[in-house]
Amino acid sequence: MPGAKRMISSNDCTISGTDGTISGTGWRTKSSAVLSILILALPGVLCPHGGIRAQISLSGYYEHTLNVDYAKRTAEQLLDASKLRLDFRTEAGAGLSFDGNLNFIVYHGAVERDISPFLPPSVVQELQAAGIPLTFRLDQERYYLDNAFLTWEKEGLRFRAGKQQLSWGPGYSFNPTDLFHRKNILDPTYEKEGVTALRLDYRWGIGGNLSAIMAPGDDLDRSGYALRLGTFVEAIGYDIALTAHQVTDSTSVDPVTLMPVHQRRRALGLEFSGSLLGLGVWLEGNHNSMEAEENFDRVVAGLDYTFGDGTYVMLEGLYNGRAEWEDPYPAHDWVGYLSYGEPVAGAWLLAGLTRPVTDLVSGSLYFFGSPDGSAILNPRIEASIAQNADLIVFGGITAGSKEGAFPSGLASVVARITVWF
Repeated sequence: MPGAKRMISSNDCTISGTDGTISGTGWRTKSSAVLSILILALPGVLCPHGGIRAQISLSGYYEHTLNVDYAKRTAEQLLDASKLRLDFRTEAGAGLSFDGNLNFIVYHGAVERDISPFLPPSVVQELQAAGIPLTFRLDQERYYLDNAFLTWEKEGLRFRAGKQQLSWGPGYSFNPTDLFHRKNILDPTYEKEGVTALRLDYRWGIGGNLSAIMAPGDDLDRSGYALRLGTFVEAIGYDIALTAHQVTDSTSVDPVTLMPVHQRRRALGLEFSGSLLGLGVWLEGNHNSMEAEENFDRVVAGLDYTFGDGTYVMLEGLYNGRAEWEDPYPAHDWVGYLSYGEPVAGAWLLAGLTRPVTDLVSGSLYFFGSPDGSAILNPRIEASIAQNADLIVFGGITAGSKEGAFPSGLASVVARITVWF
């Protein structure tokens, strides 16, 4: 399998969070020289005729993250990283504006990562027998344009062009109707890299909206397209939306070569959110028609409630018709999980609780359970430690089946301090 090695141990891969998800970054800007040119050219783009035509607003944050992963069958792994994010915005008048941000990330110390703690023992053995390395190296430094887009607005109409956020869906842990981004289940609200696209939105009344997206590919046929029609139904008090996608999908993995399968994917989806008997409720799902594999459905549904003392509780379930329902799960599904964040099991249940400890500190506890008997416990502490500084500490502890969706024996802790400016 000459190509499979490239997928798992690549110099252009990064590890995201503590659940072992890996994403390719070879297409992103890595050269400091290119970045310097971009920064120097920015004023000329915004003020092409010389002089100050528009004021640029700068903001951002510095973030330091320490991540420790420990597994019984391997040595602990330490990841220490610094991140500087620079946000810029300018308004050129006549409804035209420009927004963007640059990310500078530096990893300190060891940058070689072992993915075997995130895999069941049988899958580790299978990949080793096939001669597939289970380690990869992070880039010591990464510099890239995270978001950069032009926006034109007039009354209820908005057109946006460039690298931007395209997230849809009310789900917390997973979004079936979002085919452009991915989430880390232990840190699902953390920022995601933008997608280069053209987007047109039209809004009317209370909750009425129509969105059309084109994400350019190698040609028009391989580009991604999406539509969303939403409205607030006043008679029942719910937001309802219909979604449609046509994209070139590469999140499926060939069971023999363990290489990505490129295929056309069409999806029709539904979003639904509102309140029922004082509870917040939401539902999000879609039907996926695939070119090279069986069609499947995915649905996320949840409810939440906030008590008078600020205690927040939630419950959310995922049905994933693309995956098997019993372990052991095939190796190619695990490669799809590590490479693209695809859920490896047919379902999971999430239960969560958040409670304020003081005015400046809150604590959370989330529990993910799979029908195969495996589970992951996700505690979290968030604190405001200064006027413009936050501290977040969270982690994950797996238990239950060694061959399940959350293989037992792994403990992870992440500490992140952020200073805003």
